[in-house]
Amino acid sequence: MSVVKQWDPVPETVFSYRKRTRKPANLISICLTHFNYVDVVEECLESIAAQTHHDLEIVLVDDCSVQEQALSVMTAWMEKNRTRFYSLRCLSNSRNQGPSFSRNMAFHHALSEHVFIMDADNILYPTALEKLYAALKGGKFPAIYSQLEEFEGRAGIGHADLWDPVRMRKNNYVDVMALVRKSVWEQVGGFSHIENGWEDYDFWLKFIDHGFEPGFLPEILCRYRVHAASRTATDALAAHYDLELVMEFRHPPALIGQDVPTSAL
Repeated sequence: MSVVKQWDPVPETVFSYRKRTRKPANLISICLTHFNYVDVVEECLESIAAQTHHDLEIVLVDDCSVQEQALSVMTAWMEKNRTRFYSLRCLSNSRNQGPSFSRNMAFHHALSEHVFIMDADNILYPTALEKLYAALKGGKFPAIYSQLEEFEGRAGIGHADLWDPVRMRKNNYVDVMALVRKSVWEQVGGFSHIENGWEDYDFWLKFIDHGFEPGFLPEILCRYRVHAASRTATDALAAHYDLELVMEFRHPPALIGQDVPTSAL
């Protein structure tokens, strides 16, 4: 069953480019979601363009930003840098749908089986996608994530560590910046809308429900921008205890550890 339903509102395509060549075998699609980050989105895009992994696609979904210049800034950047990429697409939601809808729409349009997830306020170090791709393929993982560096509002190292279903049941220590197989995204049902946040945590708990074990690459490859306006710092923090109950209801402990048939990776 398709994650994106036929009744879902179709976003407007405001920019589209694709080289007239065969799709590269090692293509990586970047699922990039944007909402009112016009001041930092070009920094994010430049970090993607600077990747040592050559064959890249960006599927950018703007979630109905209220900043009038947002779309023009992003499409102008794509036009200027299009020869760097195999494919570029900028989609615009007709109304604000939230991060889950936007990420699912980006996955839906991704041309590659290998999709990297990030928000438009974050940054990648140049070798991030090259190293994550090698680890994903070499270890035959359903997904691979790295350590993070926090910057701006707080400086430090993130909390990523080896995948542990028992520990994940207690709290989420894995950010959504990860390279994920599109087939696995489909098998777990993609991202689900969770009122007030924690869609990322819910996504990883689905991996546990389905018996998937992502891999951890213990290198600092991604930069996570800490700022007071983020959804994590506003809605999710205020609704913390309610969200814990939601996660327990959606992912009861009885499901953990069950053997669920999956296709070969």
